[in-house]
Amino acid sequence: MAVVTQTVTCEVCDTKTLVKFQVGTLKEYPIHYSCPTCLTNIYGEIINHNDEWLEYNLNNATNKSGFDGDYILVLSGEFPSIKITKFTEETFLASAFSPFIRYAPHGKIEMYEILQGMLPSFINKEWKIIERIANLYFNKRDEYIEKEINKLRESPNITISPYEKDSSVSKLITTVFRTLSAIKPISEYSAESLSTTLKEISNQSPSEFLEFLNYYTEDDLLHIQKQLFSLFNSFINHYRYLLPVIYFEALNKDIEKIKHIEGLNTVSLEKLDRLYQNTYETLLENSNLIMMFDNLVVRGSVNNFNSSINVGRGQIRTINDFKKLTKGQKLKYLSDSSNKLSVIFQKSLDTKLRNPIGHNNYTYDPNTQLIKFNSIYENQSPYELYLIEFAYKCFESIKINLLIWDLIFLIKELKKN
Repeated sequence: MAVVTQTVTCEVCDTKTLVKFQVGTLKEYPIHYSCPTCLTNIYGEIINHNDEWLEYNLNNATNKSGFDGDYILVLSGEFPSIKITKFTEETFLASAFSPFIRYAPHGKIEMYEILQGMLPSFINKEWKIIERIANLYFNKRDEYIEKEINKLRESPNITISPYEKDSSVSKLITTVFRTLSAIKPISEYSAESLSTTLKEISNQSPSEFLEFLNYYTEDDLLHIQKQLFSLFNSFINHYRYLLPVIYFEALNKDIEKIKHIEGLNTVSLEKLDRLYQNTYETLLENSNLIMMFDNLVVRGSVNNFNSSINVGRGQIRTINDFKKLTKGQKLKYLSDSSNKLSVIFQKSLDTKLRNPIGHNNYTYDPNTQLIKFNSIYENQSPYELYLIEFAYKCFESIKINLLIWDLIFLIKELKKN
């Protein structure tokens, strides 16, 4: 992969930054950083025109070919890259090895081919049809669904089985997310093991199982699926900002070891905090099914809660009580270590992040990429995360979304029997 250098000059203070851009396989590369001198946001995108020429669309800065600068920044859309730093002989030499070289060998990692080849093509072509199919499905325009699905049968990116409405639509919507989640599943439960567990309970405790199965109507479940699909769609709209953390997971690398030096130079915190906030709200709004599953599996009934947990409203006795809790209070029950499935929520959802985001009570250093989430309690220190860690939490939340979707699909299938 070629590395192109540009001297980018801030239009406010004339500070120069040497941007070393690694030309990869993507067509568009977002760029986002703040001028270290005046903190003006410099952002835009670099468009690769079939490897023939590069188009720079930058806001608040100009660019020209060169090797000079007051600062140096490495830009990659596919890998973590060195954050902006002072231009010295030492930092220039440190940037000599591109992210592509440092994170080789790519040919041995299937996820690399998926992220660089299949995923952009899938989003530009197949996903647009899948969006239409989902819209028909949620609006119960069933007579058009099979025809739309048939338009995807020639796609090299999807294997389509014989048509069955619920199954076919579900597989199309979740195919890419299942692939991305497969490297490091967020739970020991898979769609198959969820099915096995519920079938065992249906034999051992049939009345409790039916209480679980019949709590939500078909329309209720369809409504939840529509909300979950909106999160899948939101991820698709943000995928190019999350590529480095997805690939880093596929490499089995530890973000903790690089977060001080490397990060994401392709996205602003503002873009990701909206994604996180939306994800947090939607997942916890629809966490009731997961809580019911754990109550059934661990404590024998959907209405049996851990009595040792106190959220300030007295003891929760039924799932209807649970539904009335705030999302932060729900998270306390979901994070109970005795649970089997719902503990997944605490891996990426945290009130220490959500509340400061919702009230703009955080600070962000765009150069170190360190976020400090302030507490409402004066004697508590801020909760700190780097942007790359925050991005990984956004990615992990999509795995939660997929697991909730799988449980809903399974319930709908069991209702048919």
